[in-house]
Amino acid sequence: MRKVALLIGLVFVSVLLMPFAGAYEFQAYGRITKVVDGDTVWFHSYYGYRAGETFKIRFADINAPEIYTEEGKESKAALEWLLDNYGYYVFLDVDDVYETDHYGRVVAVLYLPFWNYGYALNINEWLVENGYASIWDHYNEFNPYSWTLWVPI
Repeated sequence: MRKVALLIGLVFVSVLLMPFAGAYEFQAYGRITKVVDGDTVWFHSYYGYRAGETFKIRFADINAPEIYTEEGKESKAALEWLLDNYGYYVFLDVDDVYETDHYGRVVAVLYLPFWNYGYALNINEWLVENGYASIWDHYNEFNPYSWTLWVPI
């Protein structure tokens, strides 16, 4: 029964991802399994990029304070609050230029879908706008100065 439900979910997500792959390059859909700090999480991919795998993600083009500081603890707590209240299932836009950083973490922009409203929240931008991270442009495929908080899905 779980396999049938998972298959139906994957079909549903694939139908949703297809029309938007070019616009926002949502390359994966899955669940955040653990928050490491304000700009790093563990992610399990259900569909798309590295489907079936669990891997570490570094949020693209932002930098949160180090976890051993008070600001770092606040940043992690804010991210956990967001996910606890609105869900751990997200879309990924993986960096097409570098894909991973020098620690082997996948570099991506994460989007939290709000299905009822037809939009997804750019989590990277949310952290910056709320003061939990700052822009740290790595000159990859992303331009953090042009991000919007909400994107249509």
